[in-house]
Amino acid sequence: MPRVSEDHRAARRRQILSAAATRFARDGFHRTSMQDVVDESGLSFGAVYRYFRTKNDIVMAISLEAISVIETVVRDGVQAGRPVADLLATLPRALLALEQIDERMRLAVQAWGEALRDPALAERMQEGLRRARAALRESIEVSCVDSGVRIDADAAAQVLISIIQGFILQRSWDPRLDADSYGQAAQALISGTLGGAAAGQR
Repeated sequence: MPRVSEDHRAARRRQILSAAATRFARDGFHRTSMQDVVDESGLSFGAVYRYFRTKNDIVMAISLEAISVIETVVRDGVQAGRPVADLLATLPRALLALEQIDERMRLAVQAWGEALRDPALAERMQEGLRRARAALRESIEVSCVDSGVRIDADAAAQVLISIIQGFILQRSWDPRLDADSYGQAAQALISGTLGGAAAGQR
């Protein structure tokens, strides 16, 4: 019997997550059962169970997606030598590349609340954020060397992460929030801060 291809597994996993996102966004995490996800996906219970053993596994997978996008965009930008302000400008648009983005923004906010009650989810989310923060810190350190600015790079990275979290939160309230305008404003603020700090030290 031929082995199921990686593409097939990825597509099936995506199908399940998309179904779960639809149901979670409509009914919330706690009012959605595993059977609801199965019904929404159109698959058998066994097919869904093969990829996700529990509803919490699905919640965790969806919650980590936005963090994964942040981490990937930051890491790729750092490797390409892009300034930190430019990285920040592209992150909101990169998040919008996710499927069912408005549902996923709302789910991300729900997941933050869920993480307050679920230590395992909180740890996994923190793990992803730590990797993204480490990549941002590297970019900030390079920018500080280039501009002559003295700043706590780790604290600055945490601030930049909060700007992205702010976009997710506000977008969940108002889907009309423009990603490009938000990113450009963040870019201008960060560029001005670094530039102003450098000027003040001269």
